[in-house]
Amino acid sequence: AAANLGPSSRRKREKGGGPEGTSTALYVDRRKSKVWNYYTKLGDAYVECNVCKKQLSFHNSTTTMREHLVRKHSIRDTLLSQLKDDQTSESDYAAQENAVKRSRQMTPESGLYHAASCSEPRSDVILELVLEMIFRDLHPLSVVKDKGFGLLIGYLEPSFTLPSPVQLSSMLWHRYNVVKQHLERYLQTAQAIVVCAELWVSRLSQTYLTITANFIDGEWRRARCVMETQQVHQDEAEGDLGEKLYAVLAEFGLSSKSVFCVMHDNPGSTAVNGQRLQKAYGWSSLCCAARTLHLCI
Repeated sequence: AAANLGPSSRRKREKGGGPEGTSTALYVDRRKSKVWNYYTKLGDAYVECNVCKKQLSFHNSTTTMREHLVRKHSIRDTLLSQLKDDQTSESDYAAQENAVKRSRQMTPESGLYHAASCSEPRSDVILELVLEMIFRDLHPLSVVKDKGFGLLIGYLEPSFTLPSPVQLSSMLWHRYNVVKQHLERYLQTAQAIVVCAELWVSRLSQTYLTITANFIDGEWRRARCVMETQQVHQDEAEGDLGEKLYAVLAEFGLSSKSVFCVMHDNPGSTAVNGQRLQKAYGWSSLCCAARTLHLCI
């Protein structure tokens, strides 16, 4: 019925000034097309591309908008090629409005990442790759809030919703626990372990202790696994080394008897902690040969 109305009648109908006095046909001409997934309306005469932020003139037709997506962004989805400016029924439009409202409610905090043109398996893969980029390249979790990164992901996959830093933190802890369980089972295969305790200072002058397990696995391969890195205060860095090592071993299900010896990164640590570890836990201590040779030179 709306297609048979003149221009002025259609405007009245859209504004709720039709014979029925309702606004059920609001935005029927403008928001029925799926091409609006890639654009944001700016007033009555302009739209903005969500991919490149370019503003285009809008005259109640999505033809120019579709051509821009195909020509500039190579978005040749079959849905876009079949889009037409025909009128849609009020029931179809209501269904689309409900879908839009549901998609807006699917915020990153809710844990849902369903996108219109991005399948769920592909969305999960992209999410995992973003997480892997963060922990492999040591990026901050806030990288997902950076504008440049958002523009890149928006261009590659416009319908993908980036997670929040809070969710990335939860995913990162989950990944850590999975890897930790694998490492725990791997350490159980070792007949004896050499524990290396290394103190080092970051660029921010913060002292850290890294505890590493070295052993020969069941296939006669030399294994070196970082068990934990923890921040320590300079005044107590050497004080409770035995307790720190024992706590880390217990966390991985290892007993003190599984330790063959403790490797120290400098002669001073060997002299301070050697007798103490031998008396409390029965662990012999050795100093790193490379570090000793370096000091001799």
